[in-house]
Amino acid sequence: MISPEITAKLLYSQRNEITEHFIYKKPARSMKDRHNREILLHISKDELRHYDFRKQVTGKDIKPNMLKVWFYYLVSRIFGLTFGIKLMERG
Repeated sequence: MISPEITAKLLYSQRNEITEHFIYKKPARSMKDRHNREILLHISKDELRHYDFRKQVTGKDIKPNMLKVWFYYLVSRIFGLTFGIKLMERG
């Protein structure tokens, strides 16, 4: 049995993983450059795999933080994808 503290940390991490999945997936859909689009989709799939692993451990389905998804999407659209991703990775 996993302690409540570890479960809470796993659930927090699980939400971050699914949120980051959508953060990478959203701009990829509108990207014209095929190479960059494929890279973002690959990263998005990796984040989804991380989420699925944690979901198996916790047994819970967590919704993404859509406010955060939209925030980073808009930042990336205004200031550029590189800036948006670097900002997200720092957070």
